[in-house]
Amino acid sequence: MSDVKNVAVIGGGAAGFFAAISVKTHHPLAIVTLFEKSSKVLSKVKVSGGGRCNVTNANNDITSLCNAYPRGGKELKNIFYRFGPQDTQNWFEDRKVSLKAEPDGRVFPVSNNSQTIIDCLMEECKKKNFYLL
Repeated sequence: MSDVKNVAVIGGGAAGFFAAISVKTHHPLAIVTLFEKSSKVLSKVKVSGGGRCNVTNANNDITSLCNAYPRGGKELKNIFYRFGPQDTQNWFEDRKVSLKAEPDGRVFPVSNNSQTIIDCLMEECKKKNFYLL
């Protein structure tokens, strides 16, 4: 029996891309296929934040961050402790995407263009060599 795993990720949005990238990062031999039903991947990323892409929040206090999510904040707490807003910022900055925090705590690419985030995710897709269908 082969140790190579086939992994299907359903949904070509930001979460789907990040999940596929994470699988390939932690399991480099896995064969990962990302499925998107529409012809446009990352379409919500393109329009988020008025086309600037609100990447994350600058608030690193997990309790207050979870309080901003009245439905589901409790469930998010463990997730944010594992991979929080600062981890998100570090992930993009490690890939040469400069970010900036606005006074209200929203974090955007310095370019003020969501295409910067799309390009970063697509480049990781190429580097990690997963399939996009």
